[in-house]
Amino acid sequence: MSALEAKVQAEYGKPLPAPAPAEPVAPKSSFSDIWMAPYRKRAIMMILFNICQTVGFYGFANWVPTLLVKQGITVTTSLAYSSVIALAAPVGPLLGLWLADKFERKTMIVVMAGVNIVCGLAFSQVTSSYALIAMGICLTLAGNMISYSYHAYQTELFPTGIRARAVGFVYSWSRFSAIFTAFLIASVLHKFGVTGVFALSLRTAGSVTSRPSLLNSLLTFSACRAA
Repeated sequence: MSALEAKVQAEYGKPLPAPAPAEPVAPKSSFSDIWMAPYRKRAIMMILFNICQTVGFYGFANWVPTLLVKQGITVTTSLAYSSVIALAAPVGPLLGLWLADKFERKTMIVVMAGVNIVCGLAFSQVTSSYALIAMGICLTLAGNMISYSYHAYQTELFPTGIRARAVGFVYSWSRFSAIFTAFLIASVLHKFGVTGVFALSLRTAGSVTSRPSLLNSLLTFSACRAA
């Protein structure tokens, strides 16, 4: 330790400051601490966020072949297109890694949400194979960048004492909503087509972000981007 301090002092050019006093040990936390101000609103916000993000993130990835078939593409060709689109999945987190410290997390989430909404609505309207693949790749990249950003963001909303418990609890709601997502998307797709699926995602997003307290913390529609 002395050698390390001497090295830092040589680089610093002057004596190191005196050590800070030890921080008091936080008392043992409990589940109820999540619901105390100011963490209660954050927990509710992230519960809603995680419920919605499942529709967007997993809905599109799991339903790409079906959505393409609904666009008039044959089953065999739709699987080929889906494979090409899926290749973009690892690139999204790599882009997120590069941009992580250049922009705020919630800024990244909101901007990528906008990309998803635009590309999702375009995906539901275009018929060209190149346009479908391009929109699909953009949706995949943006969705993965959202996932990369919000996983980091939600851990920053809670203090160390309750962080693991709080993040685990709010994220568990995304697993719960995944139970119903497939049934919901299948029903909407059957009745209203591909455009209806994207309209559902956009409408769900709008209903959540209409709450100022949520909008101020995080534009939740980023999770509900085009499914």
